[in-house]
Amino acid sequence: MIPGTAAPAAQIGAPPSARAGLLLAALVLCVYGGLAVGVNFPRAAIGIQSDEATYYMMGHSLVRDGDLTYRREDLVRVWKEFDSGPSGVFLKRGSDVLDAGLMLKPPFFWLRTQPDPDRSRLFYGKSYIYPVFAAPFVMVFGTNGFLVLHAVLLALVIWCAFLFLHAQMRAAVAALLAGAFVMVTVVPVYFVWITPELFNFALGVFAYFCWLYKEVAPREHVGRRMQWLLDGRSDLIAAVLLGIATFSKLWSALLFPPLALYLIWRRNIRRATVASALFSIVTAALFAINVAISGEWNYQGGSRAPFYHEFPFQTPASEFDTLVSGIHGRDDVMTDVIFNPSVVWTNFIHNLKWFFIGRHAGLVPYYFPAVFALVAFALSRSGRSGWRYFALLGGVGQILVMIVGVPYTWNGGGGSVGNRYFMGAYGAFLFLLSPLTRMSTALVPWIVGGLFMAPLVLNPFVTSFKPGDHTKSGPFRLLPIELTLVNDWPINNDPLRVRQWFGDNPPEHKDPGFQIYFLDDNAFIDKADRSFWVKGVARAELLIKTDRPMKRLVLQLIAGPEPVDVEAELSGRSQTVTLGPGDSQQLTFAMGDGFPYQGRWPVWTASISASTGFVPIFHGDAKDTRFLGVRVKPMLVE
Repeated sequence: MIPGTAAPAAQIGAPPSARAGLLLAALVLCVYGGLAVGVNFPRAAIGIQSDEATYYMMGHSLVRDGDLTYRREDLVRVWKEFDSGPSGVFLKRGSDVLDAGLMLKPPFFWLRTQPDPDRSRLFYGKSYIYPVFAAPFVMVFGTNGFLVLHAVLLALVIWCAFLFLHAQMRAAVAALLAGAFVMVTVVPVYFVWITPELFNFALGVFAYFCWLYKEVAPREHVGRRMQWLLDGRSDLIAAVLLGIATFSKLWSALLFPPLALYLIWRRNIRRATVASALFSIVTAALFAINVAISGEWNYQGGSRAPFYHEFPFQTPASEFDTLVSGIHGRDDVMTDVIFNPSVVWTNFIHNLKWFFIGRHAGLVPYYFPAVFALVAFALSRSGRSGWRYFALLGGVGQILVMIVGVPYTWNGGGGSVGNRYFMGAYGAFLFLLSPLTRMSTALVPWIVGGLFMAPLVLNPFVTSFKPGDHTKSGPFRLLPIELTLVNDWPINNDPLRVRQWFGDNPPEHKDPGFQIYFLDDNAFIDKADRSFWVKGVARAELLIKTDRPMKRLVLQLIAGPEPVDVEAELSGRSQTVTLGPGDSQQLTFAMGDGFPYQGRWPVWTASISASTGFVPIFHGDAKDTRFLGVRVKPMLVE
């Protein structure tokens, strides 16, 4: 048993008090609701991020036009608020359904279609359910209505978390844990994103709350208006919520089987059958509506493409077919890449580690309360009720499917802050929290989570605009980088720091070219001679990427007008050298196999540090104000 655990509240005589939870939820609603209503969103957001353009346009199209069809007026509407236009919007052509039927393999039905004869009609390539829920708020508050919805969801999540926890522990401890579960995680960062991440997270929490509150709440302590949470109705509502969540993000379907299995385990076959039917009906109905809208069940399939700089209907010559650079429909799974036998187990083992402690997407820095709940569950004897194992299955099962099914994009793709794909599953971990008694134990998530998340949560707009900057300093530097996510690191949003070409020097050198990803701002790139300066009194981290195996890495080190100690490291092996003013020296490393990214490109991590530095303006260069340590010219040998 972990320190501070206690018997469940059902064994404690004092009835729970909702005051602390109401106060906490009201405080969150006031703070985030005030921000939602008062902020100048287009200015604060510094443009449209990630998938926001599609959801923004869908929300406004529902409110202004009453449909989800992309037209020129939808495009014009965007420029009223965003000078950059809907950069990143996903659009697709529609189809006419000619015939349909059922089959035994997913998605369990087939469609025979033909292209929409109206070639000027386009649709949005994302799920419509989040904009549908946001539309009433957008109607009242404009674009800020998306944030108002988020504020309401945050308050309700904290309210549900408090009620569930308070049924097992004192109000003060429950309030601390409920607050930490939301506030010292990456969740508040997604408050300012016009995307369904926070929506998916809330649906997961609400569904599992409806399912599991009856397991901890004494009937005599539950008010008359909430008695439905103690009988079978709550399981059916949970099934409906998870059906909605599944349509929003297909990963959420993995949260439903634990509910059905638990009911079967409790020998409540009838309720399990009804819940399964409801889940299936809601999910199928939402996909059927998508078929009615665009003629396809998969809103991300077919002739789907993103547009960044020029958009269909922007000018008379701006047509879908002429602007498309490539179809991005997701109809097939790239099994040859995902299940490449040469790397599948390597990916799985490393991803399992990086999923928890990775610098860019790990649970420890971005969702520490989930890790805290897992540890509490593992160490607590009184908290291991049978239903908790099923909740555990819902959360951990999704983790395993992610790292197997999308081993190279399990963080949610480039531009994500933390792991946005995990948002839907995160809610399940709340229900693993065991009864606690000590305030000091409940403060642990605040301390550890705050250590990583405070800068992100306190400035969510800047964090969202520069999603990789926070990983360049502070405690994040102590964590390993996820080598399976090289193409989807958030730092890739800065093209001047990644995929920089080195080597491939003039013919007399005959050395191969290669890419370097700079993981921080402690290096200054000199493209003229394919070298870089390491900042003075700093350590520059980088990743080397090639298209074939290499034998050796050669680092030509050149000191400035000040002596400097240099330490270089490659994949855990280090060398140190002392350079006098103007001295030059080579360091050579055996490369080894490296990490086989996607089984095709070997990558190696490296770092170089300088003990001292100088500013060129004090040594005859009137323009260079950088603080420089040592110059590095890297070369590879095959």
